[in-house]
Amino acid sequence: MTLWVASALAFVLLLTMPGWDPSPWTGALAAVLFVGVQWAGLRVAVGPDWVALFRRPRWRDVALALAAVPLVLGLPGLVAVYGLGMSHLSANASVDAVAGLTSAQLVARFALVAVQLLGEELLTILPLLATVALLHRVGMPARWAIAVAWVATALLFGALHLPTYQWHVGQALLVIGTARLVLTAVFLYTRNLWASTIAHIANDWAIMAFALAFSRSMGP
Repeated sequence: MTLWVASALAFVLLLTMPGWDPSPWTGALAAVLFVGVQWAGLRVAVGPDWVALFRRPRWRDVALALAAVPLVLGLPGLVAVYGLGMSHLSANASVDAVAGLTSAQLVARFALVAVQLLGEELLTILPLLATVALLHRVGMPARWAIAVAWVATALLFGALHLPTYQWHVGQALLVIGTARLVLTAVFLYTRNLWASTIAHIANDWAIMAFALAFSRSMGP
């Protein structure tokens, strides 16, 4: 329960704090708290064992994380094209916004995104672990508990992106949910939160870099 509460509180702070004060410093503080509140919840729930989630990544973990990026990009793309139709999808305003930033603002933006994505990994993995523990405690076999939690937290992650994509249910649950399935699979295989975080950051940075390059190639 502690992990669920910490993740929910952190997400509420991430959403609401920029509304209190739209300055960049508030957005940065919200991202830091997004990570910090969830880490604190993990620390309360498991004590010093929290470090097990944050083992130093091996080269194999990094290689697997980077190898997963084409799947994180490609599988949701296939769902978008063949399942929903690209013409019906909504743009991500935060990705499009990078086109108008200065060099210094871009550096700050990419760094802030990395922090927030670590928070998003915690937002998925902590509830996943809590759900697996609960299902296993009530008698569900471990493999089934992991499978149920894997899908359930992917759908939850997609649902949390509904405001980002103008409440497009199919895009949030199916496209973003598919990307989340791949990212969570990286964690389940490596048992290391840094691995799925590296994959997530590499994926989003690649999308942002492409959007930036495309906007500049089009010119004023």
